[in-house]
Amino acid sequence: MTEKSDLKEFDHTEDLDRLISLKDLQSIHKAGIFWKSFDYTKALDFFISIDSAEHIYRAGKMWREYDYTKGLHALGKLKNPRYIYYAGKEWKSFDFNAGFKFLMDTKSPEFIFYAGAHWKEFDFDTGIKKLLETRDCEYIYKAGMLWKEFDFYAGLKILEAETIKGELWRGRLFESARWRDVLRAVWNESI
Repeated sequence: MTEKSDLKEFDHTEDLDRLISLKDLQSIHKAGIFWKSFDYTKALDFFISIDSAEHIYRAGKMWREYDYTKGLHALGKLKNPRYIYYAGKEWKSFDFNAGFKFLMDTKSPEFIFYAGAHWKEFDFDTGIKKLLETRDCEYIYKAGMLWKEFDFYAGLKILEAETIKGELWRGRLFESARWRDVLRAVWNESI
């Protein structure tokens, strides 16, 4: 004998619509990971429509299906350097040329530095120029420590010119073998 259940059958489409109407971002994200049937396009479009950079990024990292081009362009439009950087580091598919352009447009010294240190592809010539334009002494110093390529002379000029903001970072130059070599070269040239 079979008993009839009062529970209705799970309807993925209806339930996704309900989560969207509730604006339950966390549940939508998890549904994209765990549900057997899921409308990835509709969910991504929703994240984009409400400018949720975090969920656009997280969906690209965790969902089985994802439109990486659409997600990256949405992050670029939002000019969110943190999630552009994370996407370049963690997504299965990433257009480094487009991502680089979007990241440079944010003018964020912190995430320009991180991308130069951690992305698989990075245009160091442009990245160095953009980082130096920010005149952010901390990230100029750190880029000199970690980047594969760096314009040490230009970085040193900014650290010297920024008398107050550069004080701490000028003091740390002697702690770094890479920066010490530049200081020796500058010293030897001046003699």
